Amino acid sequence: MKPDYQNNLFIFIERLWLVGAIFAVGCCIYFLIQKDNDSALFFFGFFILASLLYILRKGQRKKQEAYLKNKENKK
Repeated sequence: MKPDYQNNLFIFIERLWLVGAIFAVGCCIYFLIQKDNDSALFFFGFFILASLLYILRKGQRKKQEAYLKNKENKK
């Protein structure tokens, strides 16, 4: 896989999890307003999961970028 393509893929997946987390917060707030606590709790759990995966993906992307930059400097 080409480094540019791989980096773009990491950025896409990272942003996808960020959008998922934002969506989950919106749904959680909506269901809290509607007094549906069970659904709000489900979306809160999804928010936690999406946030963790966003943070992990961001770390993975930064490590990959540092690795590629290091690899270019050694040439």
